[in-house]
Amino acid sequence: MSYSDDLASPLWQKKRLEIMQRDNWRCQMCGTNKNSLTVHHLYYESGKKPHEYDNEVLITLCKDCHESVHKEIAKISSIIAWSVVKKRK
Repeated sequence: MSYSDDLASPLWQKKRLEIMQRDNWRCQMCGTNKNSLTVHHLYYESGKKPHEYDNEVLITLCKDCHESVHKEIAKISSIIAWSVVKKRK
């Protein structure tokens, strides 16, 4: 089963709605309820299905903030990787 399949599963859809309801159907970064809402995992664990995470690890974000968070995570990961490579030289 692919990650896309996992996100389409009824178990994830139920969890997703629980998180959005908990967060009052608003992005927890910018506060909007006008943009498409998503649920973001604060971290991932290998082999764990999206719906298997505790609610505290999930947060409602609008599409724009979600994309922004992932871009920042990618930048931070690149900086860490560069630092590790640089120390090896």
